[in-house]
Amino acid sequence: MQHARCTIDNKVWEAEHFSVLLEPNLENMRRNLVCAECGEFAWFRRASRHGRPPHFCAHHMDNCGLRVEYVAIGEQRDDATTQEEELNAGDSIIVHLDQEHGGQIDVNELQHPPTPGVGSGGRAFVVPGGERETAQQFTMRRILLRLVQSPMFRNSNRQLILYRKDEEVLVSGAVRDVVAGFMDITTERHSERQMLYWGPIASAGMTADGKLWLNSSDRHQGVSVAIFDDVVDEFLKMFGVNDLEDLTGAHILVAGTCYYARTGKPVIWCGSPRYIVVRRYRDARLQVGI
Repeated sequence: MQHARCTIDNKVWEAEHFSVLLEPNLENMRRNLVCAECGEFAWFRRASRHGRPPHFCAHHMDNCGLRVEYVAIGEQRDDATTQEEELNAGDSIIVHLDQEHGGQIDVNELQHPPTPGVGSGGRAFVVPGGERETAQQFTMRRILLRLVQSPMFRNSNRQLILYRKDEEVLVSGAVRDVVAGFMDITTERHSERQMLYWGPIASAGMTADGKLWLNSSDRHQGVSVAIFDDVVDEFLKMFGVNDLEDLTGAHILVAGTCYYARTGKPVIWCGSPRYIVVRRYRDARLQVGI
């Protein structure tokens, strides 16, 4: 996509002209981009080492005339239908964070949704303090997939339990109570609260103290996810990130605590690469790895 609108100056920018803006002006403006036609979240990618020129992308509305099909790397095209059907099962969701393995974000890995009661897709768990019930073993990646695809899931009463290790519970409760989109974060409900947070990333960068910052758009309250300096290298290796531009436009899901900076901006601290997952997109017309 060659053009996008910046809500700061309400100007429709051409990608090459946008790319020569000086920092920090470019950084500020790239957090305020929308599709020039439908107004949905857009992001900017600088020229790549593979020879791709600077360009814009967006999560367009279905009826947008500029709509381009984007493929979420590592998923099948028919996943959405299958996932929606599973929402009616009513099973609890179990996630063991010590079993999260990240994954190469630039590799197509076919992931078939588990069938309850078959193989590793459905297991019986005893939920502490509750009665024996059927629960599905999920990963952070599968939870993020559902959050992106399904408003029904975001607002559901399905019970979600995240184990830090063994039987040590990190997060527990109904999805709608323990998961928050960046746009929905409030001081009253989320300040200093440990839960799951998710949303899109407009830019990523390192600070002098070695932390990696994943920054959302101002439209999404300018939420930033801070990955501690002592786990940055592990995070980048875990997700196969060689260029921070690979993270722009991605959706992320992170288990962490939300704090408010002096500027009033929400900041979510992530202390382990196993507590975060990245869902990256590419143009369906392009080859994987470009």
